[in-house]
Amino acid sequence: MKTIDVYQCELGKTIPLEYVGRVRYFGESFGVDGLTDGKDYNLVKDETGYIKVVDDSEEDYIYSLSNPAPATGYSPGGIFKIVDDPREILKKRGLPEL
Repeated sequence: MKTIDVYQCELGKTIPLEYVGRVRYFGESFGVDGLTDGKDYNLVKDETGYIKVVDDSEEDYIYSLSNPAPATGYSPGGIFKIVDDPREILKKRGLPEL
C-alpha cells in the first residue's frame, strides 16, 4: 500500500494516508484553498475509508467525485478526470479517464 504525507491542521503535523490515485479538475476555480481549473490532485483514503481530495490547502477534504464543488453552492464546480488509478478504484466509481 502506497501512502503520501498529508498535513492535518488540527494535529499541526503531516500524517501518512493511503494513496488512491490522482485526478485533474476541470471547472470553475473556487476558493483560495479549494480547487483550481486544470490542476492535478492526489486522492487519499482516511482511516474511516472515505476517499478525500488533497486540495489547494494541502489538506484532505471530502469532495463529490462526480461533481466537485464548494459546500456553500456559490460555484457550479466541475468534474474530475483520472490521471492515475493504480488499483482502478476511481474507474469503478465512474470517473472518466483523461
